[in-house]
Amino acid sequence: IVRPGGRIALVDVDRPAAGPLRAAHSLYFDRIVPFVGGLLSDRRAYRYLPQSTAYLPPPPEMRKLLSGAGFLEIEREVLLLGSAQILTGVRGPL
Repeated sequence: IVRPGGRIALVDVDRPAAGPLRAAHSLYFDRIVPFVGGLLSDRRAYRYLPQSTAYLPPPPEMRKLLSGAGFLEIEREVLLLGSAQILTGVRGPL
């Protein structure tokens, strides 16, 4: 629940759009992170992590969802060469 005028920030993983960078990220995030994470912690949780990103809608759809939920001034900042993102918005009037 966000009051009118309140701000949100959604920080999430993403996948780079460019070919070679996307392939390198996929190798790291889909293979290396689950392997190392499984050695150090709950193997199932780290196996699920890459799968969970498959459910994220593409940026234009995320903007539509936020807009439909009453948010304005929606912005997206791409971080770490496209492997992470921050979406921000301001709750409009009710």
